[in-house]
Amino acid sequence: MARKEDILISSNGIVIEINHLKKYFNGLRVLEDVSLVLKKSENIVVLGKSGIGKSVLIKCIVGLIQPDSGSLKVFGKEVTEMKPKELNELRTKVGFIFQGNALYDSMTVRENLEFPLRRNKALKNSHEIEGLIVEALENVDLLDTINKMPDELSGGMKKRIGLARTLILKPEIILYDEPTTGLDPLTSKEISKLILEVQTKYKASSIIITHDLNSAKITSNRMLILNEGVIKARGTFEELKNSEDKWVQSYLKIE
Repeated sequence: MARKEDILISSNGIVIEINHLKKYFNGLRVLEDVSLVLKKSENIVVLGKSGIGKSVLIKCIVGLIQPDSGSLKVFGKEVTEMKPKELNELRTKVGFIFQGNALYDSMTVRENLEFPLRRNKALKNSHEIEGLIVEALENVDLLDTINKMPDELSGGMKKRIGLARTLILKPEIILYDEPTTGLDPLTSKEISKLILEVQTKYKASSIIITHDLNSAKITSNRMLILNEGVIKARGTFEELKNSEDKWVQSYLKIE
């Protein structure tokens, strides 16, 4: 596996560019002035406490939430100006891993993975679809769950199946919304390592929303700390860890 640092150094293209993004809900500030750049094949972790707007940020990226002002470009195109058809096309290139996995309880694992293929890809036959499903499940080491129902899976397995369902469309960008929430420390570490494997194998560019410091340390090329609607600090984990700013240090105390 390539080192995270090597992946970052070799990535020059910009896939997401956000400038001065703002979002308020009923007069309450959520995003005040957020700017960031995500490069090709890079993992950026957005760190911060629960409820401060991290998830709002990535929902703006795929057009699920409309920002009040600012620029938000994905692959060089302004998302805030996209029409519904353009947004749907964008979403085939941007995978979104929801915090709650968003699996359909009434469908088997196979049917959950088949669903996005039927909706988004013009596949010729069932054999081709089955091949993609098997490949996606092998990527997360869960092929033996193909005929199981979601309620037969552990929390960690559901996270992996959610990732497999996203990978099946081979997105160029992946947005992770709290990928380790609710998991025990060992499973959390496994999911974090899987995120790195996805980055290496697919050269995917990712924004990882989390308040899990251990996961942030494992998965990030760069980190941003979001607080009170603005990015208070940015840099690699080591750069932030060695910061003389006591406020920054208070965020990086890992048990």
